[in-house]
Amino acid sequence: MKSLTPVRTTRLIASMIAIFGMFVLAVERVLTKVCIMAKSGVQMGLNRYSNSFTGRFAAENFSDDKKLLEVLRNAKALLPTAENALLILFVLSIVLFIVAAFGLAFPKPFCRMLVAMKLLKWQGGILPLAESHSGSASIENMEVAKKLGKIRNKVAAFFKKAFKTLKKVQLKYWIFIGCSLVFVLVLVFGVRGCTTGSVFGGTQAVTDDLTEQTLFYIKAQKAYFAKNNAVGGPKALHMQDSLTTDFFTYRVTGSRFTATLNRDVKDCLAGSRWMVAASTKGFFSVDLVLSRVAPKDTNCTVIAPDFKHLGRK
Repeated sequence: MKSLTPVRTTRLIASMIAIFGMFVLAVERVLTKVCIMAKSGVQMGLNRYSNSFTGRFAAENFSDDKKLLEVLRNAKALLPTAENALLILFVLSIVLFIVAAFGLAFPKPFCRMLVAMKLLKWQGGILPLAESHSGSASIENMEVAKKLGKIRNKVAAFFKKAFKTLKKVQLKYWIFIGCSLVFVLVLVFGVRGCTTGSVFGGTQAVTDDLTEQTLFYIKAQKAYFAKNNAVGGPKALHMQDSLTTDFFTYRVTGSRFTATLNRDVKDCLAGSRWMVAASTKGFFSVDLVLSRVAPKDTNCTVIAPDFKHLGRK
């Protein structure tokens, strides 16, 4: 079995760095998915307790709901820290891949860098880098040590010379280098942003928000009609005349409820509107009529496919 030469050892270390980079990236991907689900769940819970009458009532009158609301608020405060940690993991994985690629492509310079940084040692140290076949191994090790000393001195001299050179670099070159680094960072983070799912892009949270607010209006209108045999406005229904969430802007004006989409969701454009109009019919026997109107754009069907049937049962 062949012993580990400097090149083989360097490539082995580079391969281990690449494997570790893959592990870090895999952890970052899994935690990103978990963070997305957590963010969506926290936002839905906060919308429930802050944007609906039943949620506000429960948060004000039931101890368990008060505790749950506090937990949701604390979780929301921690989410930015979690996202920053995920970003650090992503950058770390990219750096590890770059280092591993350099080590595999240029093993000799990489080996010299590791030795100069005292991360590797020759035979008799941490890793055996030289092959020995006779009693002359100690002499060979001494020669290798001398060579290493020369290499270390050359590397130190190189960094000193580079540092002096950097001091002489003109401002315009620093500007160019800075702009190049910014471009690379934007490119890397842009790719990450494209591969990371958007919480708003998932239609389930949007659907739940619209369904909850619409059903609340329908149930409140039905309850008011059952008692007063008439259609109620926002004050009579104990509803706000205007309410804005992360997804919609809701308005209750007279006998009409409207929900306007705030931002694009997939192919459904911002400004799309869902409406429920309440009216009465009949003279001797008055009935409540609720007309549900969805956007004409078929791309918005994905948000609320059963909107025209909400509250009919």
